[in-house]
Amino acid sequence: MHLGPGPTITNIDLSTRVEAPGLDEATFQDLAAQAKAGCPVSKALAAVEIKLDAQLV
Repeated sequence: MHLGPGPTITNIDLSTRVEAPGLDEATFQDLAAQAKAGCPVSKALAAVEIKLDAQLV
């Protein structure tokens, strides 16, 4: 999370590393994006940029 003056949340970086045998990269990225879009916290903070860094390991 990045704070601005006030304090103000200016953007959020989400980072996750996942081991999921049998799951391909495209499907994983799609599921990660769906989770971010459906997250109630993401919806509540929609005015703030949220960056997703999801890696299948």
